[in-house]
Order: sequence, then C-alpha cells, then structure tokens
Amino acid sequence: MTEFSIYQINVDRDTANVCFIGMESLEKIKGTKEVNAAAYDRVYDGKMDCISLENIYQKFNVDHPADYKGRSLSVSDVVEIRESDTLNPGFYFVDSIGFKSISFDKSLCKEPVEAGSGKISILLVEPNKYPKMIEIDDTLEAMQAIVGGDIEEYMPFEDEVAIVCHEEGKLIGLPPNRAIYAEPETVELTYSELADRFRNAESEGKKHLTGYIVFSQESFNKPYDEKSRTYAVSSDNKAFKAGLGGYSIYGSCLDGSDPCVRLDGYMRGENAWKIEKCYLKEASREMLDIICGKFFICHAPYEAERFQSLPPDLAEKYREKFQYPERFARINDKIVAVPFKPAKADRER
Repeated sequence: MTEFSIYQINVDRDTANVCFIGMESLEKIKGTKEVNAAAYDRVYDGKMDCISLENIYQKFNVDHPADYKGRSLSVSDVVEIRESDTLNPGFYFVDSIGFKSISFDKSLCKEPVEAGSGKISILLVEPNKYPKMIEIDDTLEAMQAIVGGDIEEYMPFEDEVAIVCHEEGKLIGLPPNRAIYAEPETVELTYSELADRFRNAESEGKKHLTGYIVFSQESFNKPYDEKSRTYAVSSDNKAFKAGLGGYSIYGSCLDGSDPCVRLDGYMRGENAWKIEKCYLKEASREMLDIICGKFFICHAPYEAERFQSLPPDLAEKYREKFQYPERFARINDKIVAVPFKPAKADRER
C-alpha cells in the first residue's frame, strides 16, 4: 500500500506562469530547475496499491476517485510518496516524459480548498504578452470584460477548443494579436524513416520532434480503434541519441489509457507489436486569420451548451502554440507575422 499526496499549481498564485510547463522549459524560463512550492495547493491525500508512479498517473487521468477535486494529473504537478511498500518516499515532479525527483518544501503550500462554483479556467492571450492561465466567472459579462465587448466564438482547430474574441475587433481597430494558421499536415512515414528523422533532430541539436506510431489491430487480443493503438513518441529518447548506449523508447497512448509506457520491449521479440504506420505532423504556415485584441481559449465540447475549463493537456498545447506575441507587416502585398520575445523581464509565460 502507498500513501501519497498530490500538489498542483494554483493559477492565481502562478506569478511565473509555469503551470503545465516541463522541467526543461522551466529551466529556460526561470534559469533554474527549482520548483516554487509556494505556488502549489495540496489537492489530495490518498492511499492505493501501486508498483510505480505511472500507476498513480493513470489513476488520476482516466479513473479519478470520487473524492478527487483536482485537475487530471499533468505536467508540473508534484506527487509526494509518504509511505510505500514499493516506492521510495519523496517528491516527484510530473515531467513531459516520466517523473523527476525534486526538493519540495510542502510547508509553503496551501491546504486543499473546494473548487469555486461558477468559474472556468481559460488561457488568456493578449497582444505583446505571453499567454497565461487565469480563472474567470462563467458568465457572459465576465467574458465580455476580458475581450472588451461582444464576444465571438471561433473554432478553427481539430480539438474541441474555442477562441473567444471581440466580435468587431478588426472593425474598431483593436491591435493585431496573433495569427491563426492552418492545422499541421500529416506526413506518413515508415518506422525507419521516423527513427532517422528523430536521430537527425537530436544530433543537430534541434527542437525535439514528436512522432506517432500506430500499431496494427492484429497486435492485440481485443479490438481497439486507431486512437487507442496510436502512441505519441518524442525524439528525446535514448534510442535516438548517439552515444548514450540505450534502447529505451517511451510513449503515451493518444486515448490517455497508457501514459509514459516503455514501448521498445513491446516492439521486439516473437510477440512484438506490429507497426501499421508512423507519421509526423508538420506545421503549416498558411495564415488563415488574424485575431485583433485580447482573446481567450477554452474547452468547447460539441455536445456542451456552455464553455468549460481548458483541460491541462490542451492548456499546455495551446500555450505553446501561442507562446510568442507577433508583429505584423505587409511585404510584397502579403501580410507576414514575426514572433518576438517581449522585453518585459518577468515573463507572462
């Protein structure tokens, strides 16, 4: 039996705006990997039988206990193992891949509080600033106050998220904020081609790539849809880094049921999972629109009647998508957007 606690960043006290940010990005933003415990709330204390931290991760992503009031466990959360037959006591930071053991002064954290009713968490995107998560009243008046007038819902993405902006932002001359680009194009590859792309990215010191491996239905004893057979894999794995002498490949299933699993063991041997296809999503730079004035991003399920809080995985995705503010210029009769880093020292991100 394992006794544990879960700590999550309170967005109202997140002055450095590092909620849902991994350790590598945290160091780039703050210049240190030190986690500020004062920004965290202790949101849960519990017990469960588990053999790894991944068991806790899965439980608090796809099968929340009835008394759990926090967000789904995600990047930047901290798990404290207090007592355990199988795990070492300590504090563990939920990173982009796996967990990192950290120093964490829990005395600086706030006690659990009930989530306030009638509020939603959104990603606010302002001109010339980094995006940040905030909590607002779930009312039309609060949303209008954010954008400065009547609101318009815009859903250009595959995800069930909405951009909520000023209905007449362009007409009344609000400042250009961010460009909206076409969704990434899917480029299908063999596994060998995907691995080569990963190795090249790591050897050249480029930004880590994310690819997707789809395993065939015949690899499993019961039927799964394609999403449940698809694993997101980063080039930031030992198998794709020269000189590390490792073969490990960690990935996470797109349906959330199998996070941070070591795949290389399943990809070898007599009963190896067979690969149906692999693919990358390459960003398109086709500009579809420009949003003028402040806007925010929220969860907008097609079957729901109201906007909802942005889940942690989508918050992280769209914070990264709109990370940098943009300046706009007309060059050769074409409008171009140029990302820039605000001069302000204390980042909004």
